[in-house]
Parts: sequence; C-alpha cells; structure tokens
Amino acid sequence: MTDPSDAPGQHPDPASAEAHSTGSGSAESSADERSQAVALEDFILELGRAQLAAGYPVDDVTTTLNAVARAYDRTDFGIFVLPNAVMVDDPVVGRARVIPEGNETLRLDQAADVHEIAVQARRGQLDLVKGTRELEEIPDKPPRFPPWLSILGYALASAGFALVFRVSIWGVGMAAVCGLFVGVLLAYTRSRPNLAPLVPPVAATLCSFAVFSFASLLDQDVQPLRVVAAPLITLIPGAALTRATQELASGHVISGASRLVASIVQILILTFGVLVGSLLARVSPDNFADLTDQRLPLWVAWIGAAVYALGQALAFNEPRGALVPVVVLLLIAFSVQQVVSWMLDAVIAAGIAAAIALFLAIVIQDRGKRQMPAFVLFSPVFWLLVPGSLGLVALTEAITGSPDDSLPKAEGDVPVSVGAGAESSSVPTFTDLNLDSEASVALIFGASIIAITIGMQIASIAGRLVRKLPDLPDLPDVKLPGIGR
Repeated sequence: MTDPSDAPGQHPDPASAEAHSTGSGSAESSADERSQAVALEDFILELGRAQLAAGYPVDDVTTTLNAVARAYDRTDFGIFVLPNAVMVDDPVVGRARVIPEGNETLRLDQAADVHEIAVQARRGQLDLVKGTRELEEIPDKPPRFPPWLSILGYALASAGFALVFRVSIWGVGMAAVCGLFVGVLLAYTRSRPNLAPLVPPVAATLCSFAVFSFASLLDQDVQPLRVVAAPLITLIPGAALTRATQELASGHVISGASRLVASIVQILILTFGVLVGSLLARVSPDNFADLTDQRLPLWVAWIGAAVYALGQALAFNEPRGALVPVVVLLLIAFSVQQVVSWMLDAVIAAGIAAAIALFLAIVIQDRGKRQMPAFVLFSPVFWLLVPGSLGLVALTEAITGSPDDSLPKAEGDVPVSVGAGAESSSVPTFTDLNLDSEASVALIFGASIIAITIGMQIASIAGRLVRKLPDLPDLPDVKLPGIGR
C-alpha cells in the first residue's frame, strides 16, 4: 500500500508555497496601488473643477494639480485643464478621465475653503478620499450672510463704486437702487440656472432705463453711462478679460481664446441692454456721457472705496477675517492708482496698482497667521480697477458715436478712472493719442487690460520669491534685571 503521506498535494513543495505567497502579496500590493491611484484621480479631478468654479486661471489650476500629484509621488500623471473641463491620464490605472466644470460659481468663502484643501494636498498631508468628499460638499455650504444682507451688499457696492467716480448725489442714489435690483435678480436666479443667462440683458435694460429716465428729469443734456455701469459691475467680465489675456500670454491659447470670446459676447449683451433701455427712456445716444455734470469732491472717492469694500464683503460672502485686509488693499491700490495717474498715466497706474495689491495679497496669504488666499483678497481690488466698466462705456460710445466725456473738464480735476487722462501732467499719456474718440477709448481699454495683466505677472513672480524666503525664527524671551522677580 502507498503511504498516505506520499500522496500528491499533501505536502506542497516549499518553493511553490513561497511563490504562491509572493504572488498573493504582489496582487494585494497591486490592488492597493490601484486603489490609491483611483483616489488621487478622483481628488485631482474634483479639485480642478472646484478651482475653475472659484475663478482660478487655467495656468494656476494646472500648476496646483501637478504639485498635488508630485506630493503623492505620481509624477507620471498627465493633467490637462480647460476653462470648462479637467482631464487626467493615469498610466497606473490605464485610463483617461474627463470631468466637466459644474454650473455653480463658488462664493469667496467657498473659494477660501478650496484653497485650504489645496494647500494641505500640496503638502501631502490630506486624506484623499476625505478631501474629495469635502470638495463635493463645498457647493452646498450655506452662505456666511443671509440672502437679504447679501442683496444689501450689492446696493452698497454699487453706491461705493459710484462714489469712487464722484458722480453726483442723485447718481449715487440711483446706483444704490439699481444695485439692489441686480442683487435681487441674482439671488432669485441662483437656484434657477436656466434663468441665469437672462440676468445680464434684463439688468442692463432696466438699469439704463431707470438711470436715463431719471437723468432726463434733471438734465436732458447729460446721460451718465458710469452710473449705469455701477450696478452692473458684478456682471461685467473684467476679471475674465484679464485672465484671458494672462492665459494667452502664458501659451494657453484654447482657454485664453475661449474666455476672450465669451467676455466680448457678455459685454456686447450688456451694451445691447443699455441701448434698449435708452430707447425705452426716449434718450438719444448723442447725449450719452461718461460721468455726471456735477461731481463730488475728491476726498469722497476714498470713502467710496471703503463702502465698496464693505458691499463686496457682504455680496460675495468674504470669509471671516478678510474684511480688514480687503479694505486696506483697496485703499492702497486706489491711492497708488490716483497718484500714478496724476504723475504719469492712468493706464500705467492700473498696472502698478494691480501689481502692488496682488503682491501684498500674496504676502498676506503666505506670511499671515490666517493664510487668507490671495485670490480672495485681490478679487474686490481687481474689480475696482474697472477694466470691464471702461470696456462697457467704450463699446457703448463706439456703437452710438457719442462723444468721449470721460476726461476731467474742471481745472485741477484729478482723474479717478482707468482711461481718464491726467491733464495736469506734462508727460505724454495714452489719452494724448491723435485718434478719434471711439478708437481712443477702445485702445485705452485694451491697454489697461494688458497693463493689469503685466502687473499681475510681475506680482506673481515676486510672490514666488517671498515663498522661498525662510520663516523668521521666534525671538527668545529676554529677562531684564529686576523685572519679573
């Protein structure tokens, strides 16, 4: 008889057992690696979509996502970002994925949450599954302020914007009322995305009708476009125009061109609404003017900047602790813009003011205790530089053929807007160009966009140098003789 101990399979070969164990461990390791790769895919796609919804330029989103991939030892990731989509090619999983940008636009407090998650991920200190879940929950986060207070913020921001340009008292009041109306429209359509495309033409039409109708009762010869632009400031794509120029300059042709076309179309829609409102008010386009006939004193502009900052904080739900830095940055940027406009040129002033404000925002982000994101701090400052509103005024004047009344007429009047010439300066300026009024204003508009873009690029380079500087060590406690005994 055969010994049962010699039966096949009863005592497997030790080498075979070791090979089986190694294969099992390798399979488990491969499964873990694949699971980690999928988690990183999900997080990068969701982070990219959140940053696009927050308004980050494509170049910044691409840089952040690649830094996150490196932090988790995945330098082989292929990451491609467009204004409305994020694509990831993962050789480990063996697939490419595309996630489109959502329809939601994040508030500034939500953008701050996205920034905080991105900072942790760039350091490799974040659980990816938890981070993805937090990013998915951000659009549903309740606003910091109730809706009625945010609507009031739009009114304050519009009034502050009008004060910055020192329009008359009635112009400030009309801007506040129209801003309140725009705030109601935006609040109503926020949960109704199908109606959102109607907000720009409806708001432009009704605001221009109200302003021109009221202005006709006071002075039929002056129809101030700047008062119409004040409540529309949040709908004017000035930031998108600058990002488009920035992306084109950095080689992102597809994203830059698409943003540029979308921005131009938005300004055309707003211009059409302004013209329709003027026709309903029975106002001739020949009477369009940039500013009101009677203007407030110069010191009012600095009060307007503070009111504008408060309105922006309420309307866009600035995160806690951001109001004071935003007000300070606004006042600094506005003061720099006024001084440089008076000494050199308003277009150059816009670029210098943008560079200083963004650099200070980066310093606050990297060196401040709360680490407020520079993007959130700089956004209200950017809107105050008004490249978008100047474009609306320029395009309206170009279509209607109305005269350019944006230059200050009173002796010693200091310009307070991009595109306003500094009459008291002997230095040649953009507004000294020997062109007709429409071409001159349009050229100044384009030049201001480029100047702000260059200023932002310089500030970004200087900000990288700040990030590389070592943190200052804590000073040791020094006990003086005779004290503390």
